[in-house]
Amino acid sequence: MSSFQHIHAAHCESGVTAALFTDLGHPLSEPMVFGIGGGVFFGHFSIVRVMGVPLTTFRSFPGGIFKNACARLGIRCRRERFWSPRAGMRRLDDLLEQGQRVGLQVNIFWLPYIPRPMRVHFNGHNLVVLEKRGTAYLISDPVMEEVRECPADRLVRARFSGGNRYLSRGLLYTPTRVPDTLELRTAIRKGLRQSCDHMLRIPRPLPWMGVRGVGHLADQIAAWPSRQGEETARAWLAGVVRMQEEIGTGGAGFRYLFAAFLQEAAETLGWSALAPLSEQATQVGDAWRGFALHASRRARNKPDRSWDQLAEMVREIGQAERALFEALDRVQRGGPPQLVAVPATDVPATDGTEAGDALPR
Repeated sequence: MSSFQHIHAAHCESGVTAALFTDLGHPLSEPMVFGIGGGVFFGHFSIVRVMGVPLTTFRSFPGGIFKNACARLGIRCRRERFWSPRAGMRRLDDLLEQGQRVGLQVNIFWLPYIPRPMRVHFNGHNLVVLEKRGTAYLISDPVMEEVRECPADRLVRARFSGGNRYLSRGLLYTPTRVPDTLELRTAIRKGLRQSCDHMLRIPRPLPWMGVRGVGHLADQIAAWPSRQGEETARAWLAGVVRMQEEIGTGGAGFRYLFAAFLQEAAETLGWSALAPLSEQATQVGDAWRGFALHASRRARNKPDRSWDQLAEMVREIGQAERALFEALDRVQRGGPPQLVAVPATDVPATDGTEAGDALPR
């Protein structure tokens, strides 16, 4: 455990991925992992309920950042899903006995070290298990400032309890083999291409995602009071703010993380055209944060903006996101000026015998 570098991160999955890569001798930053993994996204799904309100997401589907980052950097990984708690915990213990660090996707509500106000029934939270100590596990959780312990019975419940039915239960994952060097140029370009495709080129019959999805959310906000009633509309608006600012890093936070990725990519590759787009992404994040401020006041029934004004704020954000990703799309199609490979600092030997993407039942 003494060699593991705990990372206090902005977002759980990108923080866990950065920590696992660093432990294998490739100290990539959280923003770089987020960008390469194609983390930035938007979607508003009126018919999908999370904690009783329509789902609004500002990032790609949970699990995608780790899986995409591994694939694009040439890192082989293991992902295993278990329906049986006994089998899932036995597999975790086996991997820990082999000296491996193991990423888990869990329900954050059942983690005892999480402050009570932060606990929600969301089973897409990510953490790293470092070792087992008696009847407890040593946990590196990116939302905490230091390593914590979690009793075995609580970790079992966190891994296999309810939450969003679209997310896997009992999922564990870990890198199994890493190359001597990481070809960042190719990985960054693929991450940028995915971000542009997912924000700009969602098929027209699916208007709930990408930059068009932001406009869809604006239309919904304007219609909620008349269709659902004031009380339900305020509850649903509070849900948007919660998903934006409290679950993970949400709308503004993910845009700031993406801005940091663009800035780092500009410096790493000498790709100067990305630097002004980093500033533009930061401004989009500021706009989302401003919306959250006024929307939260309306949700608490202390409004300083009408429903139509809130909807117009979201429409303007959608236009700003479209301008950002259209500019980024033009830049990424041109490509960076040079090839950069990053050597590993200290890559542990792995035999890779269990590499792959097995999903035992």
